[in-house]
Amino acid sequence: MFESLLHGVIGSSDGIQERKDGVAFLRVAKSVYPLTTTCYLGLNIPMGRDRKRFAQCAYSDQWVKQCVSRDAIATARLAALALAMPAPLDWSELPDTPDTRKLKALIEAEGICGPVMSIPLRPLVGETALLFVGADMTGEDFKKQKTSILREFQVLANYFHQHILRIYGHDAESQMIVSARELDCLKWVAAGKTAWEASVILGISERTVRFHLNAAREKLNCLTTTQAVAKAVSQQLIEC
Repeated sequence: MFESLLHGVIGSSDGIQERKDGVAFLRVAKSVYPLTTTCYLGLNIPMGRDRKRFAQCAYSDQWVKQCVSRDAIATARLAALALAMPAPLDWSELPDTPDTRKLKALIEAEGICGPVMSIPLRPLVGETALLFVGADMTGEDFKKQKTSILREFQVLANYFHQHILRIYGHDAESQMIVSARELDCLKWVAAGKTAWEASVILGISERTVRFHLNAAREKLNCLTTTQAVAKAVSQQLIEC
């Protein structure tokens, strides 16, 4: 899926290599969930300590490819995916605009039928990563299962993404184990909310918010919540 996208981003087939590793997760996900298509796209992953080289890789249930470049991919070259990057997106709900037609063209080029969702993954080393899943389901059936699929794949896909990062020498364990709820609490504190205000927004108790903040401080090796917020922002775990 989206092989043409990888070629378009790289600009050349030179240096693109096929690999046999990395697809087990996608195959299992496709067999367990009601999916017809799965695809992971990772861009601008620094190769270990040598930050002058970057790996752009795409893994799907049909093919695995990788490309190593000396320069990071410019944001402008990702224009076709601009709408898919900020938040999870159900492509079947896209309005008909020039920008959305670029996304729909990717589906049409691969001959994919049925609903498709894209899930942006949390960056840890300045990379960009997306997971795409497609289902051979009717609109009503998809609506019933979309929420659960999206919720579970946001967790599963991030674990897979962390595995890819470890392949390239980025085993930032303390960054990876901060939970989504802990990041939610840090995000609202970063926005100037008190623990009580964050508890109201998140629908949990103030005591639970403080528990998550304490856990985040410990995992990020920080003495104060302010330090934890600053570190989470600097590592792009949250946006301020």
